[in-house]
Amino acid sequence: MLIFNKLEFSQNFRCILEQAGQIPPFPDTARELLKLRNNPDANLEQLTGLIEKDPSLAVFILKYARMSIFGYGNRITSVHHAISLVLGFNTALNLTMSIASSGCLKLPNHGALGRVRIWSQTLECAALCRELCHIMTKKNLINCELIYLSGLFHNFGYLLFGHLYPKEFSYLNDLVTRYPGQDARSLQLQVFGITHDTIGMYLIRAWDLPEEIAVAVAEQHFPDYSGKHSPYVKLLAIANRLLQSPALTDGCPYIDTLILMESLGINELEAKAAQEKIQGCQSEFLTLAQELVA
Repeated sequence: MLIFNKLEFSQNFRCILEQAGQIPPFPDTARELLKLRNNPDANLEQLTGLIEKDPSLAVFILKYARMSIFGYGNRITSVHHAISLVLGFNTALNLTMSIASSGCLKLPNHGALGRVRIWSQTLECAALCRELCHIMTKKNLINCELIYLSGLFHNFGYLLFGHLYPKEFSYLNDLVTRYPGQDARSLQLQVFGITHDTIGMYLIRAWDLPEEIAVAVAEQHFPDYSGKHSPYVKLLAIANRLLQSPALTDGCPYIDTLILMESLGINELEAKAAQEKIQGCQSEFLTLAQELVA
């Protein structure tokens, strides 16, 4: 058993997070993709060229576009087709940017908090966030591409935890694997005094990603948050609730999920259909995650 001072550990961790240069910099490929995202004149050929420069990204985009959820299968034979016919410019860019940015963060592959499980759950959550955003009637509250990115980055705090403190993270991974009915965030607080959502917020800010993502990541377990960008927090919380085991909950169990949906103009039946659509592809998301970390 790992024995250490929880208060001292959490204080030291926060000091590291607050120091310039302690968090790994945004990787070069991810930075190029971010520049492309911020360029209003960016085009499909530029994005295709960037992705094809990295064979692993190109293979992933092809396999993602061939998922049964899209209905194209093996008819997608090139990155250009994957983007132009299936994913669209923004989704392909955001997806590859998140994957490219994770490469600088070391994490064990296996366990309840291993890279395979983290990426599988991340891909599911991001996809459901996008589906829910599309069925919202209050369209002005959320940018669908930013909530998709929020879903893709919402677990990155785990990646940074494992990268900076591999021994301690291994212990946490073992604990969560051993006690699957326990809330992972509660275990983090009890043992380490700091949680992945706080860690993730520092990472998103250090990488200078949009404020909406930083807020969604920081407050994802507290859908009662009412500050700036609160709709992003609520939608991310809804997606996580729909995908998690009923035995697990966030920090606001007293707020019914239907109330959260109503606040964003999401119909319950349509949300259920979106949930079933994503959960029907869980085995494919898992395969993608396994291949991503291979």
